[in-house]
Amino acid sequence: MRIRRIDTYVFTEVLSPFLGGVFFFSFVFLLFQMLRLAEELIVNNAPFGLVMKLLWTLMVNFLPLGLPMAFLVGVLFAFSRMSGDSEVVAMKAGGLGLWRISVPVFSLSAAVAILSFLLNVNWAPWSEVAMRNTLIKIGNRKFASAINEGTFTSGFFNLLLYAEKANNRAGKMEKVFIFDERDPKHPLTVVSKTGELIRVQSGEDDLGGVVLQLQDGSIHQSEARGDSYSKMNFGTYQIFFDIPDTTGKFGFKPRMFSQSELERRIRASETTPQYLRELETEHWRRIAVAMTPLFFVLLGMGFGVVRTRGARYGVMLVSFVTMALYWQIQVSSIWLGESGKLPPWAAVQIPNLLVGAVGMLMFRRANW
Repeated sequence: MRIRRIDTYVFTEVLSPFLGGVFFFSFVFLLFQMLRLAEELIVNNAPFGLVMKLLWTLMVNFLPLGLPMAFLVGVLFAFSRMSGDSEVVAMKAGGLGLWRISVPVFSLSAAVAILSFLLNVNWAPWSEVAMRNTLIKIGNRKFASAINEGTFTSGFFNLLLYAEKANNRAGKMEKVFIFDERDPKHPLTVVSKTGELIRVQSGEDDLGGVVLQLQDGSIHQSEARGDSYSKMNFGTYQIFFDIPDTTGKFGFKPRMFSQSELERRIRASETTPQYLRELETEHWRRIAVAMTPLFFVLLGMGFGVVRTRGARYGVMLVSFVTMALYWQIQVSSIWLGESGKLPPWAAVQIPNLLVGAVGMLMFRRANW
């Protein structure tokens, strides 16, 4: 009964700062995103509902990173406080070794690891796709916001555009005039009663572009030398503006696939060796990230347990430095796996092995 009460006590002491860490890191993350969200809401006339959806998807996408960070903070806070108040010394004097004290902490880390794994294989890919689709919807309004009614707009995809009336939120216009000089030898003048901007996805792996759909109008064309002229009436006329995906933000990447889709593509016979390495690296990365809390137990307890009452570590500083180094090493390990320098399953475990080695060293030093 006494051991069970101690386990419950240690479990609770770690759980409380862990939950506080989740809230704190989520708040800090969202704080850095507020400027971006404000721009989407104000400058691009994005509806409040779309901005809130973008906020939610960003949060879900952040949690696989935020949970391990918060767990490390929880372990550091709990054992730093218990060590400073000599509670760890009292437990050891009662016959409990540091390994036995760590049992409830490992139990909590296993729960966090399972939650992190579920987020990585299901919710995080969903949030990537949902965030992409939300940005596409906001993009519809972004291009429309560049058009002011009753004003000639130059530089709109290298066109001169005029709309007597414009609804930026809906991307719709009335009494549209367009001068298209993209082909200097055959300039076009297009006049229509109505127009609408539509953001499209031209394929699974590229950004696509924007379609300007015009209704009930005419196209006037003349040669550069002015020796010929033609006019053509239309019911519907569409102009497609291609937008190359220079940032890779909108392209479908392995991290955007659900676990079942990821495994299906890995088994596909037509998969190229390079793409196969990217898929396998993402598959093993999800598992490696989920295992992170298990290794953070040793590191957190090793740094948190101190021998003297007055010695306390900068918990937040240790957490931030550890996570910064961890994720920087993970970026390098992902490159090693995708480039074929190391097998993907081995490359992505490098950060965990380094954390485990340092954690075991600190744990052994604290286990006096």
